[in-house]
Amino acid sequence: MLVVSWNMGCGPRSRYRRSHADAWRYLLELGPDIALVQEALRAAAPAPELGSMFWSADHGGESGAGVFVRRGITASPVVLVSAGSYVAGVSVQGPGLPVLIASIHVGPANYKENRRILLDELVRLSARRSFVFGGDFNAARHWDTVYGGRTHNKFFNDLASHGFHDCHWAQHGQETQSFWGHQTREAYQCDHFFTDKAMADEGRILNCVVVDNPEVRVLNDHGPVRLELAIDFS
Repeated sequence: MLVVSWNMGCGPRSRYRRSHADAWRYLLELGPDIALVQEALRAAAPAPELGSMFWSADHGGESGAGVFVRRGITASPVVLVSAGSYVAGVSVQGPGLPVLIASIHVGPANYKENRRILLDELVRLSARRSFVFGGDFNAARHWDTVYGGRTHNKFFNDLASHGFHDCHWAQHGQETQSFWGHQTREAYQCDHFFTDKAMADEGRILNCVVVDNPEVRVLNDHGPVRLELAIDFS
């Protein structure tokens, strides 16, 4: 099972709106069973014959967070709301219990407070459940390194203390740049995947990588994150 998360960069007045169709084409060519998107144009979702699209209850005028589920996988919408963030959720039947899957985008302007609210909501939602949460959390450990703070590391440590498995960090032991917008000169990884600890303990996390290549950098200022799971949702 392949899950891909990508902030598609189509907020208000974004220049990436011009390449949005190409970005969707690239994303689908990656072959995701489930795609978690943020800042995606709601009018540009894939054709219904390819799969089902579930959008966040909170969204901007034209864009929002969403979950695309390929044809052949049955998913039901889960309404998720967290003040200051955009969250789209679905429940998908896995081997045994259903898996809660959410696409998350932590919004401005008070990122610290919005992450705090989100943390409380995710802890509540994930209690005694199997889950996959992915998206643009606007959090990077390297931010604390650059600015000498502790806010970002605290966010990740708090998630870990509640049994959240940080898929990329656990595999690589370091961050990989996933955001290269013009407003940053540092290699920040803002995009992440988290699962429940049991999923990791059972060896179901196979691989988690950031996709970074010249084509992606033309299409967007974020890179997709690919998560391979030893789970059959079909």
